[in-house]
Amino acid sequence: MPKQVLAICGSMQFIDEMEAVAAELIASGWTVHTPQRAEADFRWDSLTAQERLQVKKAYIDDHLEKIRQATAVLIANYPKNGINGYIGANSLMEAAFAYALGLPVYFLFPIGEQSCQLEAESIASGVWNGRIPK
Repeated sequence: MPKQVLAICGSMQFIDEMEAVAAELIASGWTVHTPQRAEADFRWDSLTAQERLQVKKAYIDDHLEKIRQATAVLIANYPKNGINGYIGANSLMEAAFAYALGLPVYFLFPIGEQSCQLEAESIASGVWNGRIPK
Protein backbone atom coordinates (compact mmCIF):
# COMPACT_ATOMS: atom_id res chain seq x y z
CA MET A 1 0.00 0.00 0.00
CA PRO A 2 1.36 3.48 -0.85
CA LYS A 3 2.42 5.66 2.05
CA GLN A 4 -0.30 7.99 3.31
CA VAL A 5 0.81 11.63 3.43
CA LEU A 6 -1.52 14.17 4.98
CA ALA A 7 -1.22 17.95 4.85
CA ILE A 8 -3.04 19.69 7.71
CA CYS A 9 -4.40 23.17 7.09
CA GLY A 10 -6.08 25.56 9.49
CA SER A 11 -5.97 28.85 11.32
CA MET A 12 -2.54 29.53 12.77
CA GLN A 13 -4.33 30.30 16.04
CA PHE A 14 -4.66 26.52 16.35
CA ILE A 15 -1.08 25.44 15.57
CA ASP A 16 -0.88 23.56 18.90
CA GLU A 17 -4.04 21.61 18.09
CA MET A 18 -2.88 20.89 14.53
CA GLU A 19 0.44 19.57 15.83
CA ALA A 20 -1.40 17.37 18.37
CA VAL A 21 -3.56 15.91 15.56
CA ALA A 22 -0.39 15.39 13.53
CA ALA A 23 1.23 13.48 16.41
CA GLU A 24 -1.78 11.13 16.64
CA LEU A 25 -1.74 10.53 12.89
CA ILE A 26 2.01 9.94 12.85
CA ALA A 27 1.50 7.33 15.60
CA SER A 28 -1.00 5.66 13.25
CA GLY A 29 1.55 5.45 10.44
CA TRP A 30 0.83 8.61 8.48
CA THR A 31 3.41 11.07 7.27
CA VAL A 32 2.02 14.50 8.20
CA HIS A 33 2.87 18.03 7.09
CA THR A 34 1.69 20.98 9.18
CA PRO A 35 2.02 24.72 8.64
CA GLN A 36 5.24 26.33 9.82
CA ARG A 37 4.95 27.09 13.52
CA ALA A 38 6.99 30.28 12.99
CA GLU A 39 4.05 31.84 11.15
CA ALA A 40 1.87 31.63 14.26
CA ASP A 41 4.20 33.87 16.24
CA PHE A 42 5.31 36.10 13.40
CA ARG A 43 5.34 39.85 14.10
CA TRP A 44 3.56 41.11 10.98
CA ASP A 45 3.30 44.67 12.31
CA SER A 46 7.10 45.01 12.25
CA LEU A 47 7.15 44.83 8.43
CA THR A 48 6.28 47.20 5.63
CA ALA A 49 3.28 46.31 3.46
CA GLN A 50 5.60 45.00 0.72
CA GLU A 51 7.58 42.90 3.20
CA ARG A 52 4.34 41.43 4.62
CA LEU A 53 3.32 40.37 1.12
CA GLN A 54 6.69 38.72 0.49
CA VAL A 55 6.72 36.85 3.80
CA LYS A 56 3.08 35.72 3.50
CA LYS A 57 3.71 34.54 -0.07
CA ALA A 58 6.66 32.48 1.16
CA TYR A 59 4.50 30.83 3.86
CA ILE A 60 1.74 30.15 1.31
CA ASP A 61 4.18 28.72 -1.25
CA ASP A 62 5.74 26.46 1.40
CA HIS A 63 2.39 25.05 2.49
CA LEU A 64 1.11 24.60 -1.06
CA GLU A 65 4.23 22.55 -1.76
CA LYS A 66 3.37 20.38 1.26
CA ILE A 67 -0.10 19.89 -0.22
CA ARG A 68 1.44 18.88 -3.57
CA GLN A 69 3.38 16.16 -1.74
CA ALA A 70 0.29 14.88 0.10
CA THR A 71 -2.14 12.09 -0.70
CA ALA A 72 -4.93 13.87 1.28
CA VAL A 73 -5.64 17.15 3.08
CA LEU A 74 -7.24 17.73 6.46
CA ILE A 75 -8.77 21.11 7.25
CA ALA A 76 -8.56 21.60 11.02
CA ASN A 77 -11.65 23.79 11.26
CA TYR A 78 -11.91 24.53 14.98
CA PRO A 79 -14.46 27.05 16.32
CA LYS A 80 -13.34 30.64 15.76
CA ASN A 81 -15.00 34.05 15.58
CA GLY A 82 -18.19 32.56 17.02
CA ILE A 83 -18.44 30.01 14.18
CA ASN A 84 -18.24 26.27 14.80
CA GLY A 85 -16.33 24.60 11.97
CA TYR A 86 -14.70 27.89 10.94
CA ILE A 87 -12.84 28.03 7.63
CA GLY A 88 -10.67 31.06 6.96
CA ALA A 89 -9.49 32.44 3.64
CA ASN A 90 -6.18 30.54 3.69
CA SER A 91 -7.83 27.23 4.58
CA LEU A 92 -10.44 27.61 1.86
CA MET A 93 -7.69 28.46 -0.64
CA GLU A 94 -5.68 25.42 0.44
CA ALA A 95 -8.73 23.15 0.30
CA ALA A 96 -9.56 24.37 -3.22
CA PHE A 97 -5.95 23.87 -4.29
CA ALA A 98 -5.98 20.29 -3.01
CA TYR A 99 -9.33 19.66 -4.69
CA ALA A 100 -7.93 20.99 -7.99
CA LEU A 101 -5.03 18.56 -7.63
CA GLY A 102 -7.51 15.69 -7.23
CA LEU A 103 -6.71 15.09 -3.56
CA PRO A 104 -9.38 14.13 -1.03
CA VAL A 105 -10.19 17.05 1.29
CA TYR A 106 -11.40 16.14 4.79
CA PHE A 107 -12.69 18.45 7.49
CA LEU A 108 -11.99 17.75 11.15
CA PHE A 109 -15.40 19.11 12.22
CA PRO A 110 -18.69 19.74 10.43
CA ILE A 111 -18.46 22.89 8.34
CA GLY A 112 -20.11 25.79 10.14
CA GLU A 113 -22.50 28.39 8.81
CA GLN A 114 -20.35 30.96 7.03
CA SER A 115 -20.06 32.60 3.65
CA CYS A 116 -17.99 29.73 2.18
CA GLN A 117 -20.01 26.86 3.65
CA LEU A 118 -21.50 25.71 0.35
CA GLU A 119 -18.14 25.83 -1.43
CA ALA A 120 -16.40 23.91 1.35
CA GLU A 121 -19.14 21.28 1.52
CA SER A 122 -19.01 20.91 -2.28
CA ILE A 123 -15.37 19.85 -2.26
CA ALA A 124 -15.38 17.86 1.00
CA SER A 125 -14.51 14.17 0.79
CA GLY A 126 -15.70 13.67 4.36
CA VAL A 127 -15.89 14.99 7.90
CA TRP A 128 -14.02 13.33 10.76
CA ASN A 129 -16.39 14.72 13.44
CA GLY A 130 -13.42 15.53 15.67
CA ARG A 131 -12.16 11.92 15.73
CA ILE A 132 -8.80 10.86 14.34
CA PRO A 133 -9.19 7.66 12.30
CA LYS A 134 -6.91 4.76 13.22
